[in-house]
Amino acid sequence: MRTKRMIPSLVVLVLAVVALATDAQQRAGWPRSVAIGSASIGGVYYVIAGGYAKVIQEKLGVPSSVEVTGGPEQNILLLSAKKIELGLATMGPLYEALRGIGWADHRYTDLRGAFPMYTSYVHWVVRADSTIRSIADLNDKVVHLGPRGGTAEFFWPRVFELFSIKPRRIVFGAIAEGANALRDGQIDGAFQVIGLPVPAWVELSATRPIRVLGFTPQQSEALVARFPYVSRAAIRAGVYRGQDTVITTVAMWNAAIVHKDAPDDFVYEMVKTMFANVDLLATVHPAGAETLPVNIFYIDMPLHPGAVRYYTEQKIKLKDSQLPPR
Repeated sequence: MRTKRMIPSLVVLVLAVVALATDAQQRAGWPRSVAIGSASIGGVYYVIAGGYAKVIQEKLGVPSSVEVTGGPEQNILLLSAKKIELGLATMGPLYEALRGIGWADHRYTDLRGAFPMYTSYVHWVVRADSTIRSIADLNDKVVHLGPRGGTAEFFWPRVFELFSIKPRRIVFGAIAEGANALRDGQIDGAFQVIGLPVPAWVELSATRPIRVLGFTPQQSEALVARFPYVSRAAIRAGVYRGQDTVITTVAMWNAAIVHKDAPDDFVYEMVKTMFANVDLLATVHPAGAETLPVNIFYIDMPLHPGAVRYYTEQKIKLKDSQLPPR
């Protein structure tokens, strides 16, 4: 009788050993930890990166941390140098990095897309008592563009050039610092290309009435015609306190990117697990609800083979430009 009772226990033990061996084999070559390149404190990248770190650490068992960086351009540089494992970037800086044009000093051929993040809206904020009501009113004004290396630094000079705007002075710094400077009257306007809502601006609106602005429909059309990585967009009413009308603007998508040398099975499991926990991401920041497999359509860059495997299993048709080079 003792021998018969021992058989089930031995079966369980053998299955456990096999499971551990399979898990160890799967995780061979996985990063021991994951550093996520985000942006400055006060922005959406820093917040949403915390959600990604939580998913990777709690669901995949890989210790993860959020790195404060200058934003997309710096994340691209850090990822290319293998100083981070996951980078967050908007499609504008990525468009130029992949082609070696604009800000990029060469073609960054080692970047691969993993999963779509959310839409970043081009919009700006002034104090409610400001006389500034359009982009034309920014001539000879002091404007804040967020941290160096961020999407605002990348895109807004192009906007100013297109519309012949010449600010008196450009100020750089953390998004939260820009909000504080606007509240104290040290700057005339703060600009961002970012997900909705901007945490620092929400906090600002609780202490100082603000006005959030975008572009006219004609200006939006001009921007779309000039820059292939932006599209027409609108910010719904009520995103910010005191914003009672829809704001016409343009937007660009954000992508979570990895190095081409990242292990295929790790990237596959990370992408799969991230989509399985979109509800958690949405609780971290509302923009997290946009992290859906179908939105990979907006990430026009070569994808990592591990990510391709996931989208193929989901029967999502990829564009030729999204397939990794052989």
